[in-house]
Amino acid sequence: MTAKVLCVGRIYCDLVFSGIATLPRAGQETYAENLNIFAGGGAYITGAYLAAAGMNTSLCGVIPNGPFGASINTEMAASGLDLQACEQAPPQAQPQVTVVMSSHKDRAFLTRRTGAALPESIPKTIAAGGFTHLHISELATLQEHPNLIALARENGLSISLDCAWDEAAMQVPNGLNLLKTVDLFLPNEPELLKISDGADGVALAAKRISENGPIVVVKRGALGAGYWGPEGVFASGPAGESKAIDPTGAGDAFNAGFLVSWLADKPPMACLKNGNRFGSAAISQLGGATSAKNVGH
Repeated sequence: MTAKVLCVGRIYCDLVFSGIATLPRAGQETYAENLNIFAGGGAYITGAYLAAAGMNTSLCGVIPNGPFGASINTEMAASGLDLQACEQAPPQAQPQVTVVMSSHKDRAFLTRRTGAALPESIPKTIAAGGFTHLHISELATLQEHPNLIALARENGLSISLDCAWDEAAMQVPNGLNLLKTVDLFLPNEPELLKISDGADGVALAAKRISENGPIVVVKRGALGAGYWGPEGVFASGPAGESKAIDPTGAGDAFNAGFLVSWLADKPPMACLKNGNRFGSAAISQLGGATSAKNVGH
């Protein structure tokens, strides 16, 4: 069966400040060489990379209102994603914006969330869309819409979940229980350790979660990625040397590369390597999804 993917989660207008020597410190002022505006949010970025790889992919989320939505409409329209399941935020809604401060070595985010993560039409979208896989881009989105699991299962969809750094979401008691209901969990290393209270390290934390349900794939940046699942434990180094221009969206791009191979029933190492290839492409340009065109089919 040919995969058809629905990516769900919050959509942001990313204000990306780049060319920063060091990230801001309290009481000091930092200057950026550039400011650019991009569409953001894990659902959009992962979806854009999936679409660029030739996969039939739809996005469901709420597009920011006013000038922030207008600023990203052109990029979203050119992404290759099916946007019919998206809705515009109401005029009275506060803007949903992420300020990204990006240096060559690291980045920091300041985000304003507002309103619901997903349109009220999400049950109809899942039931009528003919999808085979659901990708949820944030644990917080799943906590806000726990019915996503039942909706996906009722319609025969497999499910993947990214975590996204959110201390409040990771500390909610039902966080680990929700992980048991998905097929694939894709945190980065700090997220895994935070949600699992993994004082004993990445390997043990991932093993414990995988024994209770999902395949666990841990993104480790320059160290590559690891896999814990029924086939065993696998580790892959990074895809190679890429000049880091902007690391924003690298983890979401990795998700897309991994899913492209996983949904085609490729073995774990092939999935890891393809995820690393997509993640490596993502850091080579400013903006979360601007490098999607470089991954090829």
